[in-house]
Formats: sequence, C-alpha cells, structure tokens
Amino acid sequence: MIEMFAQRSAVLFSFLCFFCIAISSSAHASFFQGRSPVSADVFVVENSAEAGLTAGVRLEMEPGWHVYWQNPGDAGMPVEIKWDLPPGLKVFPLEFPYPERFDSGGMTGYGYNDEVVLFSRIVTEGKEDDLSVADRLFPLKAKLSWLSCKETCMPGSAEIVLTKQPVSEALLERAREFRRMVPVDRGAGKEPLLVAAVRLDEDRKGSVLRVDFAGRSAQSLRDFFPLSTPDGMALDRIAVRGNSVIIPYSDVLRPSVFSGVAVTKKGAYVVTVDTEGVSAETDKAADASLFLMLVFAFIGGILLNIMPCVLPVLGLKVFSLIGTDDSESGRAAGRFLSLVFASGVLLSFWFLAIVVLGFQAMGATIGWGFQFQSPAFVMFIAAVVFGFSLNLFGLFEIGTPAVSGKIGKVASHHDSLGAFVSGVLATTLATPCTAPFLGSALGFAFAQPAWIVFVFFTVIALGMAFPYVVLAWHPVWLRFLPKPGHWMYLFKQLMGFVLVGVVIWLASILNSQTGGQGLLRLFILLLVVAFVLWVLGNLTGHGASFKRQLLVWVLALVLMGGACYTLIFDAERSGAGGSHIENADPGAGRTDKNGVFWRDFSPALFDRLIEEKKTIFLDFTAEWCITCKVLEASVLSSRSVGEALLKPHVEAVRADWTTRDDAITTLLQRFGRSGVPLLVIIPRGDLEKAVILPEVVTVDMLLSAFRDAGI
Repeated sequence: MIEMFAQRSAVLFSFLCFFCIAISSSAHASFFQGRSPVSADVFVVENSAEAGLTAGVRLEMEPGWHVYWQNPGDAGMPVEIKWDLPPGLKVFPLEFPYPERFDSGGMTGYGYNDEVVLFSRIVTEGKEDDLSVADRLFPLKAKLSWLSCKETCMPGSAEIVLTKQPVSEALLERAREFRRMVPVDRGAGKEPLLVAAVRLDEDRKGSVLRVDFAGRSAQSLRDFFPLSTPDGMALDRIAVRGNSVIIPYSDVLRPSVFSGVAVTKKGAYVVTVDTEGVSAETDKAADASLFLMLVFAFIGGILLNIMPCVLPVLGLKVFSLIGTDDSESGRAAGRFLSLVFASGVLLSFWFLAIVVLGFQAMGATIGWGFQFQSPAFVMFIAAVVFGFSLNLFGLFEIGTPAVSGKIGKVASHHDSLGAFVSGVLATTLATPCTAPFLGSALGFAFAQPAWIVFVFFTVIALGMAFPYVVLAWHPVWLRFLPKPGHWMYLFKQLMGFVLVGVVIWLASILNSQTGGQGLLRLFILLLVVAFVLWVLGNLTGHGASFKRQLLVWVLALVLMGGACYTLIFDAERSGAGGSHIENADPGAGRTDKNGVFWRDFSPALFDRLIEEKKTIFLDFTAEWCITCKVLEASVLSSRSVGEALLKPHVEAVRADWTTRDDAITTLLQRFGRSGVPLLVIIPRGDLEKAVILPEVVTVDMLLSAFRDAGI
C-alpha cells in the first residue's frame, strides 16, 4: 500500500508540474506566437429522422502536436464540447474514435496526432418519429476546449458555429473513416468480440489481470485502452498477447468492474469486465494444480490407445510386437522400434503444440482436434491412411535407407520407417478424441502460457507411447499372444481393410464439410495415390539403378504435389472454412428416433434459452469424433434418456464442431474443455450451476445427473 501510495503521489506531483508548465507555455505562446497549434471546425455529417443530427467536430494539429482522448491517461485533459442549444434539443456525450498511445517520461497518454474527427449527436426531444433538427434551429453554437502538447503543453479553446451548409464529399469521406473507429458494443455486429475468460496471474512486478477474448474479431487483437484509470492500474505495462489483454493491477486496489476499448482489425469494441470473484492462486496451490493436471495428461495419453479413433493403428502396433522373435537380436529390434514409434508420437505432438501456439499467437481460438475442421487436412490424412492400407495389402514395399553400425542392422531387420509412420498416424487419429482425464487437462493447458502448453503436449505424447515401449522392453508380458505363423499374413490384410474403413469415415467428414464436390476430389486424389505408390513399388525395387530410382521418385513427387495442390487446397477454399452457424435459424435442428428435437446451437438460441430459464442439455460433438458417435449410439439414443429430454422444460441442443466455430470454441473453454465430446446440463438456465459430465458417460450416469438437475 505504501509503495502504491508513493507511485500515485509521484504521478500527482508530475501532473501538477505538467499543469504549471502548460500554463506558462500557454502564456508564452499567447505573447510570442499569437496562435494555437490546433484549428477546429464543425460540420453536419448526418441529419435524419431515424438518428437525429450528427455533427463532426474536426481538429487539425500542427506536426508534432497532439490532443487527448476521453481518458487522457496518466496526465492531460480530454477534448470537451459545450453546446448552447435552444429548448427541445438534447445532446449525447461526445463520441471519440479509438486513440493512439503516447509514452514519455514513464507516463502514458492517449490521444490523436495530426487530425481527428469527433462526433456529437443532437436529437429533438419528445418526437419519436422524427429525431432530426429542424432547419429553422440553425445555426447552433458551441464552445470547444482542449489541451495540446508537444515538448510543452498549451490549453486551447474555440467558439464554433454549426450551419446547415453542405460540405465537400472529401470531408464527409474523412468523417466516415473516423466514424468507423468509434467503438461499438462488443456484442454488436456480425462479428462480436467475446470474453472467454478473466483471471488473475502473477508476474515479477505483482498481479496482472488477464482477459482472454474469443470470436473471429479476437484473431486480430491489436490494442486495449481503458476508459478510466482506476487506482492500481499501471497504464505503461498494459500489453496485448495473442487474443489476450494483460492489465497490471494491485490486487488490493483492483476494482470489481472496469471498461475499456479493445481494438482489432475488424474495429473497436467497448468491453466491460467483471473481476468480482477473480483471485490469484497461491504458488503452492497453482503448483499442486499444475502437477495434478500433468498426471491427468499422462493418464489421458495412455487411455488414448484404447479410444475408437486409435484402434485401427493399435492393431498395427500389436502386429509388430507379435512379429518380434525371442532371440537377442529380435528383442533388440523390438526395443529399437518401440523407441522409433515413441519418437514419431513425440515429434507429432511437438508439431501440434507449435501449430497450436502459432495460431494462438495470431489470436485464433482453437481447441483439441482443430485440424480436423479443415477439409484440406481431412483429405491429406485420408490419402496417408489409404496409402498405408495399400502397403498392408502388398501393393508396394519401400525399403528403409541403410544405416551404418549396430543400430543399422537392427533397423534394417524390421521396418523402422513403418514404426515412425505408425507413431505419426496414431497421433493424428488420436487428436479427434478426448480420452478420460484428458479433457480437464487440455482445458487447463490451453489457457496457460506457451511453455506449459508445450509441456502438456509432451506429457500426453509420453503417456500415449508408454504402453507400447513398456511391452517392447518386457516381451515376457506378451506370452499370451499366439506364435508367429500364416495367420499374421491374414491379420495384416485384415488391418488393411480396417484402414480402408477409416478412409470411408474421413470421407463422410469431408462430405459434411464440402459436399459432393469434396468427395469427388478425394476419390481422384486416392486414385493418384494408388497409381503413384504402385509405380514406386514396381520401378524402384531391388535391382533398379540409382538414376532410374531418382527419375521415378522425382516424377512421382511432381505428380503427387500437383494433385495435392489442385485437389486438396481447392477443397479447402470451397469448404466451410469458418463459423457455419453464426446466422443459423434458431429453430433449425433434427428429431432423433426417440422423438427428441435436437436444436442446432447458435449464440442467439443459447441466449434466448438462458433468458427463458430453460433447462438446457448441451451435446458438443463433431462428425470427425468417433467417440462422439459411439456416445450418441450407445447413450443419447437410449429410450430412457429420450424420455427425460422430452419433458416440456428441457431443451436438447447440439453444438456441431465439425467445422470451425468460434462461438462453440468459446463455450467449450468456458466449461473448462478444449475438445469434444462434452455433455453439459444447465439447470433452469443458470450457468453458475452447470453440470459438466466426464468424457466417458453411461446411461445410468446420465440419468443420475438428470435427476440431480431436476429433469
């Protein structure tokens, strides 16, 4: 408190000195210059029955001089206007475009250089059908005052007169440019700015309030300007990081509510933040929470191996373990391949972490499995899985390059490239699923600094690779598996059919994203993949010269690259590519076999159901999430669940995350999750009492949760 008092006293003293300099500078200017560095005029921007009269107040500053915004910052005075209006007219507060930031001598100010147009709105009182100002009431007079600063500061004022005379189109266009810079409510327009989370963190200098934004507007967050400067706020340390605003605060002096202007490339938004109940965790509690979530991440990584998304690749891993003989070289090969597989998993998760952090740095709002929302990625991974299945059918064999030394002998004994690709493929197919424990861990991680996100992805990768590595290093635990034989050849081909089934699943996802055109492109791509791999398998095999192999590989890569560019990226351009339900019909949806009408989620529908105090059952799902489909078939389609959802006060809402939707992502984050599936019950529209169900749910568990929620 003493330190904070000293800081505020220093600012107050600086302002007094600043004010004295301003007065002396003003006097100096009056005696020796005889003019102000600021010129002002006023003109009519609009005078309509719907909006009334909007006057543009234009100030032009000489080079190097600036005037101040409605919150001048640590020091300064805002531009003010006082109208002398006849009876029957009402004036609204002056509207300011968002400002620039001035930093000097440890003090931060907000204002405008060179030129600015402010806006003053005047309406006729007592007339709802016509708010315009009558011609007979012109001219309107006002007094404008400001403080302009350069190296010194100079107060200024002007008597301005507003006439009804038309102005040039160039001036009106300039006014429209500044009008677009006037902040609007954060919920207004087609692209609202959403507050995803508010929390208090710690840095080396004390407490910082972190406000996380969501929505497409948040992807280009550029600056933040507080509308007032409460005690305890350090303006010089306010910063924007990705889609978050960092506001240094004294925890003791932090206000319960404050407002500011968030500026993005889409525009400027007035944001009101409620900090009531936001408190900083102690270091001990935070460390304990982090350790627990890391444990959850490791267990969740292990459980990913038995999720439906990964089962096809799990068969391939078991197959490679069966093929390991009992000799020393066989056991060495198994251990080596387990580490190669683990490296494929680990590198894939690291790549995912880098992509996630990159998107977050650009302000994107993403969650677990976000890549499956891209038609291009779905097509690419379908082509990879299809190629893998052709290998299992024996269409082609591509050997691993020779490696020297003892490791080279082990690597050449088995397919180390196949083990690595299996790790990559397992990771890729695992990302649409949220295993038990993993949902909570990822929801925690996605809201943390970059290094924690990276650590979490590493721990999940280690957990996923752990069972395979342990079994490979302890082959005695595999005694229950049958001995190698002809059945392994049949099993290998059977797994090829399983992978073809995965391709069909991916094709269904693509169909929901792009329709029939996307499917046609995928089928053409699969034909090209099959032909290229057949050529490689037949023309680069044993005995082929180096020149021949090089020529075939170059031609194959050119053909494959051209097909990918033409087909995959064209599918991405023609896909959904954005929020697909932003303007959805609130009544849209479908009825399931139990007669339950599942409404399609939209922000408007959700807000209306909350206002009506309806009990909402939210199902977050996606076409690419196999776990979601298993949940729908085994639990949500149950007759007893359907009977509960048919009650009059209950609304079933399905949030389809198949393609990217920022509103759904934000709601997932609000419930502490970053991926699907997720089931949430909101009793009587009370979000504070929302019941968040675990990733794996049974019918009995769901019915019990319904009873507890009053359904």
